[in-house]
Amino acid sequence: MSSRNALVRRTSGSRGIGETVTAPPSGPEPGWWSLSPERARTLLLVAARPTITALAATVLLVLVVMLTTGTDLTSAPAAVAATWLAAHQVPLTVGRTTLGLLPLVPTAVLVWLAARECARAVPNRPTPIELGWLTGAVLAGPLLMTAVCLAVTGDAAGVTPLESSGPIAAFGWVLVLYLVAAAAGIGSRAWSSLCALVPVEIPEWAVLGARAARRTVLRMLGCAALATVISFFVHLSRLDGAFQQAHNFTDVLGMTLLSLLYLPNVVIGAAGILSGAAVLFGAGSVGLFGVTGGHMPVLPALIPVPEGPASGWWAALLLVPLAVGVLGGIELGRTSDDRPGAPWATLTCAGLSTLTFLVLAILGSGQLGAIGWVGVDLLMLVVLMVTWFGFGGFVGMVFARRFLAPAAPTEVYDEYDADDYEDDDYYDDEDEYDYEDDEDADDDEDAVEYDDPAVEVDGELVEDFDDDVEVSIAAPGSTDTPTDDIVDVEVVESDLPDGDETPGR
Repeated sequence: MSSRNALVRRTSGSRGIGETVTAPPSGPEPGWWSLSPERARTLLLVAARPTITALAATVLLVLVVMLTTGTDLTSAPAAVAATWLAAHQVPLTVGRTTLGLLPLVPTAVLVWLAARECARAVPNRPTPIELGWLTGAVLAGPLLMTAVCLAVTGDAAGVTPLESSGPIAAFGWVLVLYLVAAAAGIGSRAWSSLCALVPVEIPEWAVLGARAARRTVLRMLGCAALATVISFFVHLSRLDGAFQQAHNFTDVLGMTLLSLLYLPNVVIGAAGILSGAAVLFGAGSVGLFGVTGGHMPVLPALIPVPEGPASGWWAALLLVPLAVGVLGGIELGRTSDDRPGAPWATLTCAGLSTLTFLVLAILGSGQLGAIGWVGVDLLMLVVLMVTWFGFGGFVGMVFARRFLAPAAPTEVYDEYDADDYEDDDYYDDEDEYDYEDDEDADDDEDAVEYDDPAVEVDGELVEDFDDDVEVSIAAPGSTDTPTDDIVDVEVVESDLPDGDETPGR
C-alpha cells in the first residue's frame, strides 16, 4: 500500500505507534478586496498598458501633424486631449462647427488593444469576483485619462476654439466601448464563466443563433466592402476632383490618411445601401431607389458614393442581404432543432444581426458641421435588415431541413487544468511493481491445471432472523465472554525496509 494512503503513519522515534495529525486552524477567508501581489501587478498592467500605448501614439501623431504643418506647439496639449476624445467617439465643437462624424479605425484599434490585454489576464476558471476586478481594471485607465483630457480641453477653451460635448457624453462613450472590450476579452477565454453570470439559463438555440449572427454580420460586411471596392474603381475618374483642395504633398498625404481612417464608416454605409436603406447627407440622400442632391464633403473616401439618377438594376442588389440570410438559415437548419413551427435560432440570428448593424450605424454616423447629419437612416435599416435576415433565414432553414443532411454533432468538452490532476497519482514513486515476478507467477499458473469440481451444498433457508446482529471482537485463544462494550481498535501499519522478509505485526 502506498505510504500516501496509509491511515496511520509510524513516527521516527517510535515503531508501530500511530501519530495523530491535526489540521492547522483555518483562519477567516480573505475578502473580495484582497489581492495577491502577482494579481495586483497583472491588473495594473491591464489598466495602464493599453492607455499608455494609445496616449503615446496620440502624442506622436499630433506632434508629426503640427510639425509638418508649421503649427505652434503651444496648443499641443489641447490637440492631444481632443484627439483622445475623438478616438473614443466623443463629439467635439471647433468654433461653431460640431464634429460628430468621427473615424472608426482609431476606436476599433483601442477596443482591440484593451480586449487583447484583458484576454491575457483572464485566469483559469475565474470566479465572478475575479471577473469584476478585471473589468474594473479595463475601465480604470481609460476613464482616468478621459477625465484628464476633459480638464485639459476645459482649461484650453479660452485659448483655442475647442470644446467637448460634456462629461456625460465623454464618460458614457468610454464606459460603453471598454465594457464591450472587457466582454470580448473575457468571452474569448472564459465564455462559460461569462454565461454563468446570467441569472437565467441560456438555451442552446440562443447560443447557435448568436454564433450564426456573428457569421452573418461578417458576410454582410464582406459584401459591402467588395461593393465599395468595385464602386471605387468604377468612379476612379473622380480622383482628381477629390484632391483639388490639396496644395502640396503633405495635404495629399493627410487627405489619404483621413480617408483610410473613415473607410469603416463607408463600408457600414454601403451595407445600409445594400439592404435598401438610404444614407443621408444632410438634405440629400443616396439609396438603391433614388438619389437626392445635397452637399457632400470633398474626401477621397466618398468616391464610391454613386451619383443619380438611380438605375433600374440597382434593385437587384437587394438579393445580397437575402442571400446572406438564406445562407445563415441553411447553417442553422443543419445544426439546430429549428422547424417551421419554432424557428427560434433563426429569429435570434436575424435579431442579433440587425442589432449589431444598428450599433455600427450609430457609431458610423454623426453631425458634420454645416452639412448636417451624415449616416444611415436607422429606422429603415432596422426594418429592412430584420426582414431580409429573418425571411431569408426561414427559407434557408426549411430548405436545409427538407433537402440537406444534418451536420455531424460536435461535442464540446469542458476545459480542465492539468494542475488539478498533479496530486491524483495512483502510485507513488516508492511503490514499485515487479513485473518480472508477475511474469514468473503467470508462467507457474499456466503450468498447473486446476479442476473446478461441482459441489452440492444442502442448506435451509431461514426467513425469521434477528435484525440486531451482534458482533464481538475477542483476542485469539481467549475464553472470556465477549461484552457488548464498544472497543476502539487502532490499526497500525508498519513500514518495513526494503528486503526485510520478516512479516511485521
